[in-house]
Amino acid sequence: MSKLYIWRAASVVQETSDTITIRFNTGNEYFLYKAGQFVNLTILIDGNPVTRSYSLSSVPGLDAAPSITVKKIQGGLMSSYIVDHYTSIDHWQVEGPYGSFTPPSQCSQVVILTAGSGITPVYPIAVSVLRSQLAARVTIIYSNRTAGSIIFRKQLEQLKERFGERVNIIHVLSQDGEQLLHGCDELITGRLNRIILKKLIKKYVDTPASAHYFICGPSLLIKLHQDCLQSLTVPTGNIYEEWYHPEATAAAIELPTQMHEVMFHFYEQSNLLEVQPGSNILHTALQERIAVPNSCNNGTCGKCAAKLTSGNIVMKQNYVLRKEELEAGLVLLCQSYPLNSDVTVEIGS
Repeated sequence: MSKLYIWRAASVVQETSDTITIRFNTGNEYFLYKAGQFVNLTILIDGNPVTRSYSLSSVPGLDAAPSITVKKIQGGLMSSYIVDHYTSIDHWQVEGPYGSFTPPSQCSQVVILTAGSGITPVYPIAVSVLRSQLAARVTIIYSNRTAGSIIFRKQLEQLKERFGERVNIIHVLSQDGEQLLHGCDELITGRLNRIILKKLIKKYVDTPASAHYFICGPSLLIKLHQDCLQSLTVPTGNIYEEWYHPEATAAAIELPTQMHEVMFHFYEQSNLLEVQPGSNILHTALQERIAVPNSCNNGTCGKCAAKLTSGNIVMKQNYVLRKEELEAGLVLLCQSYPLNSDVTVEIGS
């Protein structure tokens, strides 16, 4: 199971007008993580604990301490509080790391497709690949509104200076872009579309169908990237996605209309759950006071992943489990509804 840490902020860097990076003081406590993973962060807001997931924006093995990068989102309770009141936060409760949005040990070509704050998990991936695989090439296609909203702009310039031809950086600015940015291979002005994206990939990637793609950003942009990669016949196993704010599933899924029993093995404990119509397995387990790890409740973080060993379930949404994980029987309990009373799921077997 994951470990809980209590950290302090060592320093804060203003990345853009609405984005900061918090570098933590871990008190010399060992913290092992991979590029692309995230943590669950809990702080007190008006006396109430609030928990959200944040990607680790530091580079493991390079940066001295872990860090997160937070962009203030309109209507976002925690992001707004952190950006506006970080100086008043004495302790940060951190749990993790979590996530499988990580690069494979061998990948000669990596393409980063991102926008806005989606750069936070993929920047460490790009750096880690370039540092650990000496023949690897990385292409970053990064969309923003203006040059001033580019998170890690200086770091990306330094990345280009250090690795030269091994890294291509293409900025896409929807609202301005009069001149080429320093440390940028190409600047596209206007909104990214499928035709432009396809041309960029073919221009900078030698063999698009064999490259590994890491996608993080708004839902509409992720769907654009998916459509483009499908037209390039990229295998689904080469596509990695991290969803921050997914849209609700458009297609209606028929949910069970009667109660079903579920056998839930949670480490050394076995529990027979009665899952009522309209309720998912995670909700029922939490009602029974079973401390199942969970965070997003919308199928994006993967923290509540379990193995289905018998029976049938339907998942409402899944933005994190890959094809091979689904084939191995993994399911997301926050999205899982039993279709019969023969269902058995387990965590920590």
